[in-house]
Amino acid sequence: MIQRQFKIQLLLLLGLVCALTTSSIGQTKSISLEEALSIARKNYAGLERDRFAIDQQNKLADAGLPMQPTQLYLSGEEFGVNDQTGIHSINIQQNFYLPKVAKTQQAFYKQGSAVAEKQMALTEQELKRQVEQAYYKLLYAKQEQELVAENIRLYDNFLSVATTQLESGETGRIPQLAARSRLGQAQLEQEHALENFQIALTWFNQWLQSDTLYEVQGDLAYDASFLPDSTIQNNPHLQVIEAQRELAFAKIESEKVQLLPQINSGFKLQTMSGNFPLFGYQLGVNVPLFKKAYQERIEAAEVGVKVQEANLKTKEQELERTISQLRYRLKHQIHILEYLQQDLTPIVKEQSEVNLKAYGEGEISYLEFLDGLEQVVKVKQQYLTASYKFNALRIELDYWLGK
Repeated sequence: MIQRQFKIQLLLLLGLVCALTTSSIGQTKSISLEEALSIARKNYAGLERDRFAIDQQNKLADAGLPMQPTQLYLSGEEFGVNDQTGIHSINIQQNFYLPKVAKTQQAFYKQGSAVAEKQMALTEQELKRQVEQAYYKLLYAKQEQELVAENIRLYDNFLSVATTQLESGETGRIPQLAARSRLGQAQLEQEHALENFQIALTWFNQWLQSDTLYEVQGDLAYDASFLPDSTIQNNPHLQVIEAQRELAFAKIESEKVQLLPQINSGFKLQTMSGNFPLFGYQLGVNVPLFKKAYQERIEAAEVGVKVQEANLKTKEQELERTISQLRYRLKHQIHILEYLQQDLTPIVKEQSEVNLKAYGEGEISYLEFLDGLEQVVKVKQQYLTASYKFNALRIELDYWLGK
């Protein structure tokens, strides 16, 4: 009695979950992958952050090098104890950089803007990867639901035949019990598939960051001819490091110009012994007499270039290993899909059509029928899983190739 009540409660709960899910799905809007990417780019905060970084560097480049502070001061000289009034001055003094200094500093900030632009391209590439992964994960979960529903129909048909045979006295209860057991397992798998679908749907929409609940379109597919070349020049990780290397070169130049002289100029408005106005001026250069610290900063900047070059080489080697491994795995996955599609799928399709009729006519036992049915279910699941793995590998390969 307790078990019966538990089963009733479980069925009611499952019915409520299905109803809520159906209601939720009914409110979704199906979109293509391109539409999903467009929505994600519009709403992703990381891209807005990178746009601000680019704007910041451009503003610094446009602002130019700030002029050094102007000095204003009073001075007096040639005072004496015999009532000699001396010279009183109001002084204005200003130092100027040479034009090359300002140009070098502007080039440094321009290169900083180039680094920010490459970083934005990398952020967009990473966003594309995540949205594609979420899209195909949801597509897989959606088709897995359809596959599980199809499996339930197969086991339900088996249960109908087994029940008919039991009622007619052709068989005992064992085939019917086996059919009910398999049907119950399939229904439990349907609940798991429903849960996986809801998780995938939530994950997908979290990347879109929209008020509308979106769902995916189409089916999982594969292209046997898809195997792009291994060039890594378009990889955004490399492009960021290359831009950082150029920034390190610009840093060397910005340190070198610190050794250039500065123009020192001044103007004086004076009064002497009641004579006013008198004028004075000064003109000269400021030069660094002690250059050791400057030279060490230049050497440190040169080391920075070497660091970026080593970083670039390291990333290139890492990419070559990653891409080589992905290409191998992709070839293997294509081989699996071709075998499943061309060899196994036609066999299990024919087996699915023949087995039920053969069992109903008593040509095969229920164990043989169940074995054949489970082979059909297994091959269909293998094909769906292999299709998903192909697309997951394709997304990874496109990401590392910068496509």
